[in-house]
Amino acid sequence: MGKNHSDRFAELRLSMESQGGELLRAFVREASLVEGVPAATASLIAADAEQIWKILCQSSTGPERASVLLSSEKREVRARILLSGHSRFSAILPSLGAQLRRDAGVSYRERGVDGWEIVLHRSVDASRQAAEVEEPLAEAAAPTEAVEIDAPRQSDSAGIARCFLAVYGHNYIHREVFSPHRYWRKVESGELIPMVSRDARGEVIGHVALEREPGAMVAERGEAVVLPSYRGRHLLERMTERLTDEAVRLGLVGIYAEPVTTHTFSQRNDERAGMPTTAILLGAAPETLHSKDLPVPTAGQRQSFLLTFRFLQPSRACEIVAPHDYRDVISATYASLGVGVSRREGKTPKETRSMTRIAVNEGGYGRIRFETIGSNAPVELAQAISDVDSLGARAVQLSAHVGDPGLPLLVEAARALGFFFCGLAPAFSEAGDMLLMQRLKEPLDIGELQLFSNQTKELAAFIERDRQSAT
Repeated sequence: MGKNHSDRFAELRLSMESQGGELLRAFVREASLVEGVPAATASLIAADAEQIWKILCQSSTGPERASVLLSSEKREVRARILLSGHSRFSAILPSLGAQLRRDAGVSYRERGVDGWEIVLHRSVDASRQAAEVEEPLAEAAAPTEAVEIDAPRQSDSAGIARCFLAVYGHNYIHREVFSPHRYWRKVESGELIPMVSRDARGEVIGHVALEREPGAMVAERGEAVVLPSYRGRHLLERMTERLTDEAVRLGLVGIYAEPVTTHTFSQRNDERAGMPTTAILLGAAPETLHSKDLPVPTAGQRQSFLLTFRFLQPSRACEIVAPHDYRDVISATYASLGVGVSRREGKTPKETRSMTRIAVNEGGYGRIRFETIGSNAPVELAQAISDVDSLGARAVQLSAHVGDPGLPLLVEAARALGFFFCGLAPAFSEAGDMLLMQRLKEPLDIGELQLFSNQTKELAAFIERDRQSAT
């Protein structure tokens, strides 16, 4: 197999059940398209993977889990299936090749003392595409006409709604995209700064937007969608580049995004856009939130998101007051953003009383924000927790300014109440950057998250260690 580049693979983990075949097929095809594999080849290897999966599940005897990894290099795309149960699968592996089309490649080898690694591979050589495409798959080929990227017109509102409906069904969290009137009202008010992709007929085939609150100097890149038949053409990246230019023109300080952790497609786009991960928001949404064409693996836990960020203005420096245990991880996060850090020791809070705000959204995610940390912070925090819990919070985020002299006092009190480090929210306040902590009320396995970059994985490892050590 050559050198192991598994930290760059798109990965999916799922239970050994035949009904997971549809999810597996969608994952392999979408991950292939992200890697730039032609749509016809992506569809073929996805079908190969689904066929092999059904055969393997016939020999499964329990709720084992398997891993599927997708990579593309040297003009070949590979789907690797890693599974346990050496003796159980030994008899069927030699016959797998007979179950696939003759132009498909399959190999296998022992993995450890009780496992197998099965590799499906196909050439992505353009000269072979005509031979690979079968008639039923011809309509899945990616369109080849030129695509235009520009700002939408009001008349595009209905086409944008159709894109989201095609990909997400009616489950998309930003409901305004389904209402042309509400959508365009947000555009006119400046709350939404959108960009679209158009096909040769002028029809909308993709959308991404910056969302910002009135007066805010940072904006969220979100509401991203590309029709499945046009994926693999880097349209999300191209729209993001145009949005970044627009954000600079408007004088914004930075752009952030909250990519999901059920797959790594959006995370890859953020890394290419120079947006490192600054926080991991565990349990931030219900398990049921997902796109129609790429279901969420059933993990039995709330969904988590990353917070990625990019400063748009010239280099800056930041002064932080942070507990000793968090200084290194905070400095490393700022370094990934190209920001220098100076440290100063915490002092007694300047104020007696804290100033706080609380909120709980309809998904059960609570927020406690300390605008000012006073000497009564431990009492204020305990009351705020009681308040958000009474409002139905299933996970709680705590935030405070990194330069507040009372920050060490608040962190100490928060850890005693079960909070742990979460990350940074740069420029999320007029007063500066915010330190984030979290508290969960439900079990959550951080190992179930799909993470792309090494920097994100290192941050996740620190968060997990801090969670385990918190009281």
